[in-house]
Amino acid sequence: MPRSQSDSNTPVRKNGATARADNSPELRRVLANIRVLIAIVAATEAVSLSASTRPTMMLAVLGYAAWAGWLCWVELEGSRSIRSPLTSWIDAVWILLFAGLAGTQSTIYTLLLLFPVLFSALSFGFLSGLAVSLFSASAIAVELMLRDQHLSKPSIEVLLQPLSLLILGPLVAGLAQAGIQMNEQITVADRLLGLADPRQGVKRVAATLLQGLAHHFSADFGLLQISLPGSDARLFRTDRNGNFVEVTGELRATLVETLDRLPPGIASVHHRSHVFGRFPLRYTTGFDIVTKAATAAARAATEELAELLDARSLLAIPACRRRPRPCCLVLESGERRYRSRDAELLGAIMDQLTPVMENAGLLERLADEAMATERARIGRDLHDTAIQPYLGLKYGIEALARKAAADNPLRNDIHALQEIAVDELHRLRELVSGMRDGSGGEDALLPALQRQAKRFRELFGMDVSVQCEGEIAMRRKLAASIFPMVSEALTNIRRHTAATHAEIHVRNHDDTYVVDIRNPHDANAPPPQFVPRSIVERAESVNGCVVVDIRPEGFTDLIITIPKTA
Repeated sequence: MPRSQSDSNTPVRKNGATARADNSPELRRVLANIRVLIAIVAATEAVSLSASTRPTMMLAVLGYAAWAGWLCWVELEGSRSIRSPLTSWIDAVWILLFAGLAGTQSTIYTLLLLFPVLFSALSFGFLSGLAVSLFSASAIAVELMLRDQHLSKPSIEVLLQPLSLLILGPLVAGLAQAGIQMNEQITVADRLLGLADPRQGVKRVAATLLQGLAHHFSADFGLLQISLPGSDARLFRTDRNGNFVEVTGELRATLVETLDRLPPGIASVHHRSHVFGRFPLRYTTGFDIVTKAATAAARAATEELAELLDARSLLAIPACRRRPRPCCLVLESGERRYRSRDAELLGAIMDQLTPVMENAGLLERLADEAMATERARIGRDLHDTAIQPYLGLKYGIEALARKAAADNPLRNDIHALQEIAVDELHRLRELVSGMRDGSGGEDALLPALQRQAKRFRELFGMDVSVQCEGEIAMRRKLAASIFPMVSEALTNIRRHTAATHAEIHVRNHDDTYVVDIRNPHDANAPPPQFVPRSIVERAESVNGCVVVDIRPEGFTDLIITIPKTA
């Protein structure tokens, strides 16, 4: 299955640390305020310097204070934020100037160099912070060596400060990166938890989670497989444009079979590229979600999934580790290269979101059980209030038919009425039986439509034909939603048109059922455009749609489209 193509009109989303910096105005404001605090600390330390050094140092501190104050004002004002990585390098140069002017009188300026490392790592990632750290350590080492009188034999003091920066700088950058990842995990999870309401059902929750995660991780394509106890696995799909559907048919069977081969509890990352634009290069790795230990157990299954999706960069995360079939989330991107840290972040987010999916499934199951109980109760009430009176009517008509002699002119009408009563009684018994036990098989719609066509033909003299294209295997619950729409459409034809016949066409598409009710009209005087509001409302209640097509050749088509997952 080919990967989703990028929409040329869709702006390219940034990824990695740059995207985090752009989307974190609060973080930029905090860093700007810390720069002001650094200027205050530098000014306080400058007061303790010698009288000869103090004026020059105060001028330098005032220059940095102006720089820090301008950045702070820009961030607080909020109209145009400064998002360049050069800001951290400028901070480092200022503090190096402080250290050079202070000389041996103060070493606190050297420790202040850890703050530009922190700024860069928080805003632009670990590598940016590491680069600032190495630059600061090298610069302070050169500065100390030039100031030392014995260049051939560097003193311990000359080496101690650069070594401290070399050790503490990467440590600060690493801690900043870990803090960003934890904050990102909490932020994304809290936002999605606020949007996802388990009471809305599994499909709505899946749409919220899948679309939100696909957007955050710059995915062109996303899959979410949800396997809950007592039900078949459900598969949902989204793309970068936000289009969300539940996958059905042969495509669902193929994808579910491939996803089931992924080992539970193993997160996988796959990337495909080309060396010099010609030679293919594939990289696949995996790790245990709990222990974080690297493993190759999912390599073959991940490569098979990537081949099926034609994926360039792919993440496959078990959403929960229930055996034998866990839930699974798959994201694929053609622009962003996923790494193991992305998989760790996504896995941590899914650990918080999984209970929402499970609660949605539990509530949906409880609602179905409650509906089944209520249907059984209504079925019992119908048996007592509708079937018993119909039986009395049937017996009365049979008695009347026995009294009518062979030469009675009403005999044929009485027998026709008796047949209708028997047929309606049989239909009521089927309805009550289905409501009591929820049965009805997988071919519930066509027999009901054929009985309704026969009823219209006998009672109203309207010739109604029922045609089916393809095999229709439909659940009783879905058939019960479609049947009233068709009945109302036939009733509207009888009441509002002069048509003496109608056609019902039922078609089985990949993801939908389409019911087309057609009746003729006068080609020279076509009816005005209309909207059957009641039918439209019924269709929208099961995520379907209704289209009225008044054709110039003399036919009016009412087309009802219902998704199979309704």
